[in-house]
Amino acid sequence: MPFESLYIQASNPSVTIDIKRRIEASSKTAVLDSQKDAQAILVIESAELQKKILSVSGTGRVREYQLRYTISFRVNDQRGREIVPDTKVEVNRVLPYSDSAILSAGAEEKMLLRNMKKDALLKLMDRLGKVK
Repeated sequence: MPFESLYIQASNPSVTIDIKRRIEASSKTAVLDSQKDAQAILVIESAELQKKILSVSGTGRVREYQLRYTISFRVNDQRGREIVPDTKVEVNRVLPYSDSAILSAGAEEKMLLRNMKKDALLKLMDRLGKVK
C-alpha cells in the first residue's frame, strides 16, 4: 500500500472491519480511527449483493441464480483532494439451485458470498496498491 496511514469511512461496520483486517494483515499501512491524522481516506460508497435469476427450467422453476457483489469506493487525501476517483469492484458467481436441496443451496450461497467478499477485497487492495 502506498499510504503510511489510512482512515476507512463506510456506513456498514462489517465492511470496515473486513477491510481493516485485510489491510493490517497484508501491509504496513496503519488503519486509524481518526480521519484527521490519516494520510488517505478510503470512502466506501456502497457494498451490495444482488441476486437475480439466471435460468429457469421448462416448467418455470429456477435452475440458477447470478450473485453479484459490488464495492464502490474512492480515496481522498487529508485535504479532500481525490487520489482515486469513484471506482467499482465487482465479483460475479453462478449459484445452481434445486428445489430438492434447499438446505444445501443456502449453505452454498453463504459460502459463495464469503468467497465473493474476499475476492472483492483483494481486488480493492490490488487497486489501492497501484496508486502512485
